[in-house]
Amino acid sequence: MAQERLYDWLETEMRTLSYSMNPHEVPEYVKTNLKDDLRPYQEEAFRRFQFMQDNTLATGISDAGFQRKHLLFNMATGSGKTMVMASLMLYLFKEFNYQNFIFLVNTDAIIKKTQENMLNSQSKKYLFDPQGLVIDGQSIVIQSVESFPTVKDKNTLYLKLTTIQKVHGELTRPKENGISLDSLSDEDIVILGDEAHHFNASTKKEQAQEKSWEQTIANMLYLRPNNKLLEFSATINMDDKNMAEKYSNKIIYKYDLGEFMNDGYSKNVLRLQSSENDEEKMKDALLLSQYRKLVARSHGIKAFKPIIMFKSSKIKISEQKQADFNTIIEDLTVESLVKYLKKRQSSVAKNGTLAKVFAFFLNQDLDAIIREIQEDFESRNILNANEKNMLNVENAVLLNTLENLNNPIRVIFAVAKLNEGWDVLNLYDIVRISEGAGVTRNATDSEAQLIGRGARYFPFEYEGEKSYQRRFDKENTDLRILETLHYHTINEKGYLANLEKSMNAVNLISARDETVTVYATKLKQSFKKTRVYQEGHFFVNERRATTAEDYASLDKFTIPKEWETDYIGTTFETNYQGQVIQDEEIQREWEYLQVDQRFFKKALQRNPFYRFDNLKTYLPLLKSKDELIESEDYFKGVALHVSLPKGQTLADLTAMEKLELVDRFLAYCADKIKRNFKKEIGLKTFHPLAIRDTLKDYEVVVAHSETGNKQTTQVIQSTTMKGKDWFVYTDAIMNGLELGLVNLMGSFIHRLEEKYAQVYLIRNDEKATRYKLTEFGGPRGYMPDFILYLENETFVYQIFIEPKGDFLEKQDSWKQDLLYALNGDDIELIGEDHHVRLIGLKFYNSNNKREFVQELSDKVNDGQLLDGRIDIF
Repeated sequence: MAQERLYDWLETEMRTLSYSMNPHEVPEYVKTNLKDDLRPYQEEAFRRFQFMQDNTLATGISDAGFQRKHLLFNMATGSGKTMVMASLMLYLFKEFNYQNFIFLVNTDAIIKKTQENMLNSQSKKYLFDPQGLVIDGQSIVIQSVESFPTVKDKNTLYLKLTTIQKVHGELTRPKENGISLDSLSDEDIVILGDEAHHFNASTKKEQAQEKSWEQTIANMLYLRPNNKLLEFSATINMDDKNMAEKYSNKIIYKYDLGEFMNDGYSKNVLRLQSSENDEEKMKDALLLSQYRKLVARSHGIKAFKPIIMFKSSKIKISEQKQADFNTIIEDLTVESLVKYLKKRQSSVAKNGTLAKVFAFFLNQDLDAIIREIQEDFESRNILNANEKNMLNVENAVLLNTLENLNNPIRVIFAVAKLNEGWDVLNLYDIVRISEGAGVTRNATDSEAQLIGRGARYFPFEYEGEKSYQRRFDKENTDLRILETLHYHTINEKGYLANLEKSMNAVNLISARDETVTVYATKLKQSFKKTRVYQEGHFFVNERRATTAEDYASLDKFTIPKEWETDYIGTTFETNYQGQVIQDEEIQREWEYLQVDQRFFKKALQRNPFYRFDNLKTYLPLLKSKDELIESEDYFKGVALHVSLPKGQTLADLTAMEKLELVDRFLAYCADKIKRNFKKEIGLKTFHPLAIRDTLKDYEVVVAHSETGNKQTTQVIQSTTMKGKDWFVYTDAIMNGLELGLVNLMGSFIHRLEEKYAQVYLIRNDEKATRYKLTEFGGPRGYMPDFILYLENETFVYQIFIEPKGDFLEKQDSWKQDLLYALNGDDIELIGEDHHVRLIGLKFYNSNNKREFVQELSDKVNDGQLLDGRIDIF
């Protein structure tokens, strides 16, 4: 049976009462000795390590099969693993008296970077306080060594920075002034393994290799009982059964690239997909890069220097492209540039970034623009990273200090040496050279890794403040371009399919290039003066804690018996021009996949979440794994409703492809279970919320895809509501279906105003109110799109209205159930007598307008039909 994964165990353990009574915090001496504050996720990684060192937990950890000698931090590229490493060094030195540290890695490039991080207090990348380290009033020194001294200064950490190749050589062929197994056996050591996925050759080959790097590390680790190995890697393949067996009880913290990007610590990543030749791609990247620089300048951001990287498959091609680029710069003239801009302007997406860039330059003094381009991109400001001795010469310094003001480099030409160990923040354009480009999965895996490194956020200073997270995601400003990395791809079907798979494998979030519109709306001053706004209330239902009985079946976790999914094949359809048709444009048809027990059993074995001891945490009444498959309360009767490209059937799918669909469903279920576990359950008792404290002005950021959205009902637009006092916001920001509802309401609002003294339609946008109901007897939250507020001398009605497209009605049927349940006699409003009533209506859509109006009329107009225009969109 597969081992429980340590990070899953910790997720559960650190939510327990025993942990909450004794929470672990980053010590003050760690915080004060680091140059920058630890980010929340870095603190979480530290706390987990601290938790694992707590001797009071030793029995529990031993029982769970976990250990503290060898641990791995599985953290995204660019997330600051070295910062975590630095904090742990201080902690282990202070709390456990470790002084000997070996930093072990695969390449010299990372050694040079780590020297700047750990040892060079004059470097901008130094991680510790440049004024010096102090613990308990004593000055502490980190000293670089080749071997550990026999006599030690008690206030010194000794750090050996080396590659696994060098250590392997030293230990197998000991030399004078080097280390040996004998010398290391005298004192405890901590091995810090960076890019640790390189150290697993024996594990991957399923056989011990006496002379392997992996064995060398093991020999050092097990010399003494207290030796520790702390590994750091962004890419540990836990789908490999041997790797899973080795690391299930060692991965202490998992923070993937998707979490890193969603938390705003990276640039946004957009793909510019082009079938143009390499020369045009070079020109586009050149202009886009210079546009970024000029945008920064126009906003008072000084010395902003965006870097372009041209990535080739072979050194000869890279060298030729560098020569071609030099020629492009030298041959630039006003006439040739105008011609190019106009030609390209007519061929790119009208709402894309390049269209904006070309329009910008066509309105500039191109003579001055060209002079600056030729100065910025002259040959001495271009670096070729392909020389064999690149990392041992002066150019290596330029390559690793690209953010520095005195570093003139604007362009890098490279093949493969920069995928690991390259720490650059101001990389903004990566251009995939088409000539000779590899289209295999191995090639795109490498590119996904490079994009992940390039996505690191550049903390530029704006209006006197420097941020380490994105600031402009929700603002309509051209400053967004300074928080965006563009990856200029090649337009080849197999390549694009593999690139998407590679990016998905590392959870790298990207999208095709897009522009953004920001719509803003405010509460009308006339509404803010009313008694309804100043004294009125909304009502929200209360919740209670869950019990074991609340998790007696999967439907308690909101998992449906019929689950809809798309089957995305590896082939691409093309139009008559040979351009790839996006998947959402491919005609599709549905078919049911009835899942038998064989597939479920195999899929459950492949997913460690479904280990029985783990499932018991979430499903305390589950008696066996067989019950999970055979009981109606769980997976019995589940069917997958699969969307396939037209003309393809489930019979065309292999057993493995069907199994992958089940894998996807089980991953979805695991996510739903974890998300809904221990969430509170909604009750039918409601308490008041002041309207004035609930509503606020808001903005909506709208992204327009290059191809345009074909579903007009889903296109967000802004419509002025001037002169319509019954709508409380100045503008209606909504899609076509929602606007159709507003217009329909507007056509009979006068009839309501004849009956009620106060009539207001309130948009309940998540950015405006966060007003949310919780389903009765369940954990799901729900924000009805509109609240119709009606008041007369006798009653206050609050009617909850939800526009819902036909295609969503089935999956959101629980929301309809909640709306109808509001009409029951068992609803209790705290602090109110019977004059306030909550009402829920049937979903509104373009096909049921007459029924919707009739139901509303029955509820609030004594059954007399409100004579609105049913024909309104």
